[in-house]
Amino acid sequence: MHSTVLEKPSAKFDTQPPAAVNEVLGIIYGRFAGQAVCLAAKLGIADLIEGGVDSTQQLAASLGAQAHSLRRFLKALSSCQILHEAGQDRWELTDTGKLLRGDVHGSLRDLARLFATEEHTKSWLALEHAVLTGGPAFDHVWGKDAWAHAREHYEFNDVFNRAMSSIAGAVHQAIANVYDFSAVECLVDVGGGHGRLLSVILERFPDLRGIVYDMPHVAEGARAEIARRGLSERCEAVGGDFFASVPPADAYILTAVLHDWSDDECIAILKNCRRAVKPGGCVLMGDFILKPANEADFGRLIDLEMLVMTRSGCERTEEEFRALLGKADLRLACVYPLPSGNSLLEARPV
Repeated sequence: MHSTVLEKPSAKFDTQPPAAVNEVLGIIYGRFAGQAVCLAAKLGIADLIEGGVDSTQQLAASLGAQAHSLRRFLKALSSCQILHEAGQDRWELTDTGKLLRGDVHGSLRDLARLFATEEHTKSWLALEHAVLTGGPAFDHVWGKDAWAHAREHYEFNDVFNRAMSSIAGAVHQAIANVYDFSAVECLVDVGGGHGRLLSVILERFPDLRGIVYDMPHVAEGARAEIARRGLSERCEAVGGDFFASVPPADAYILTAVLHDWSDDECIAILKNCRRAVKPGGCVLMGDFILKPANEADFGRLIDLEMLVMTRSGCERTEEEFRALLGKADLRLACVYPLPSGNSLLEARPV
């Protein structure tokens, strides 16, 4: 009778650091948490709970959901620190979860809703196509670029523009605190969406006048936001094409705009700003500046978003920004770090 000798497992399996295993698992499973939070935003769970619909049964009735499956979903959200289970089948919002409400300062609900759309979800499932071919996943899945798709699909266009306003309110609003606009008479927000950022700046600087400049169908939504904030006398929304021209002004601001486009397209936009800016004026850009190799960098993940969702967009290093600006007869004058990890770049005419 032969005995079986079991070989000792390879040493590499014996010595894997538990911390490294947990870190990789956290990254892999992080996808589940992200999808859960985005679905919570899409369903409006935070708004329902804030409105007093705070039990599993009440939420199930409001959403047309099965209570037993919804309960599991809510418990998962509590494990992500979005909800707190206050009692048997009763739920409260944590401070983190309150950011998924639509009526709070700095709300991220609409950004999460964008990531829950079919357009965004299916495009990211085609990440492999973008990585291997260099072609945009969105175009591969939907047959056209995101801008053309948005023009033809009102619901996606609305969700997208609300998401950009969400970023302006939660992320870029710090610009109004770090930059002094007191010497500027007229500021144009190029690609300004619904005007959320410009409204915040105008409220902080009462002598400033502003123009939200975006595609005509986007500018329509900006007019409503401007009126809602009582700023119509100092601000207008103008529809146009920033590749063709921009309105004359003392200063321009472009937040999360340049990363949507190729170098040549960015240079065209910047040249239009340089051509139209009044003497002594400036061009401001709110963007991520990529960090040196091997550093933890949220901007690198946003760079993948650009790879998936745009035809030629990307995040850039400071040196790459300097090169773009130089080709538009501008120079980088100052960089203001923002609390969210991105930066405000100030450029002046050469």
